Amino acid sequence: MALHHNTPSMKGMNVMQIAGNEKVKSCAILKTKRFDATLLIMQQGHQIPPHTSPAHAMILILEGRIAFMLNEEITILESGDVFSFGANEIHALQALETARFILIK
Repeated sequence: MALHHNTPSMKGMNVMQIAGNEKVKSCAILKTKRFDATLLIMQQGHQIPPHTSPAHAMILILEGRIAFMLNEEITILESGDVFSFGANEIHALQALETARFILIK
């Protein structure tokens, strides 16, 4: 897949250093006609309640551990894990420790 010249550059942006007091912080990494990639940082103990998304999605855990609930089944994900799920599936997350992950949808 070739990137288009109008794609914003990540040069000079250290996404691993993004921090803050928010329980969930997000930073758009890349947006194309085919997909969006967003870096999310969740503080330990924070939860994202059950919800659905209209698009198929995939998460890549960069750091930390999360409990990912998909259709009432819980999977523990940690650094290096990749997990995908379909559109309109009920899912929720809880950070078991502060976690950084990329959401692609």
